[in-house]
Amino acid sequence: MDSKKNDKEEKKRKEEEKKKKKREQAMTQEEKLKEIQLEQSEKIRLNFVFNKLCSLEEEASSDDNSKSKNYLRKINENAKQKQMKIPKSNYKSQLEKKTKKNYKNKDEEDDEPKEKKPPKKKFSKKALRKVIRTLCHEFAKDELDNMIWEVDENLDGYVSEDEFENMYKKCITDEKEQEGKKLFYLAQFLMYDKDEKHEITVEDTLEILCARHQNNVDACLDDIFDIEKKDENGKVRKVKRETISFLEYAQRMHELSMKKRNIISNKKKIFCDKLKEEALKEAKERAERKKFEEGQIL
Repeated sequence: MDSKKNDKEEKKRKEEEKKKKKREQAMTQEEKLKEIQLEQSEKIRLNFVFNKLCSLEEEASSDDNSKSKNYLRKINENAKQKQMKIPKSNYKSQLEKKTKKNYKNKDEEDDEPKEKKPPKKKFSKKALRKVIRTLCHEFAKDELDNMIWEVDENLDGYVSEDEFENMYKKCITDEKEQEGKKLFYLAQFLMYDKDEKHEITVEDTLEILCARHQNNVDACLDDIFDIEKKDENGKVRKVKRETISFLEYAQRMHELSMKKRNIISNKKKIFCDKLKEEALKEAKERAERKKFEEGQIL
């Protein structure tokens, strides 16, 4: 009786697993991202970082008063003034009158003033440049453009709140190391750096690491803060750093992702080599069978 019950439970479990796999395959990427739930502490820090970048985007910078930007402003102002001076044709004026009459009734019906939606928050490379400068570093223009391009889904040159959150969810669930993570590393560092010291310690990272990696916190800390150094005798030993800057953190995370990618590629290569060997064996067996059959017929 017990064996029959166990068999039934195993069958049910297997059927449920198959159903889950089919649902996952049918689901789109957007639906999968919506199902990923962040911990409260993690979400609060992520929203704080996004709002900080948006506030820096709105602030005026020294680059706004540069010669090139002032020159472009003058060109745009002159173009607008010329457009205002151009007289409208009679045909255009008649069309405008007709459209005004057609839409007059609709405007009268809408007596209540429409509530203006607040502008959506977003940031560009301007905010990234300011943040990175505060971290005592300077990135090239191409690097900043690449950080935005990796996340910018609608290609408007800005990162919205949805794009920022989707980027974070994609990167934390990226087991194959296929996502671009330059902006992700910056967001992670700013999430850890609560006191804005421009460097992080083990204590700064514990809250978010415990929320994200409950059973693997020690390994995550080793990945971030451990460095291999040689002694006087030439032996390699791991040394834990007390603090780490943004550039060191980004380099360390990039090294770890490249190691994981190499491991995955090596596993794929071994699997492909095995398939090739099996295919060659099958081909040889078929050839031998054909020869044997032909010999019997003769």
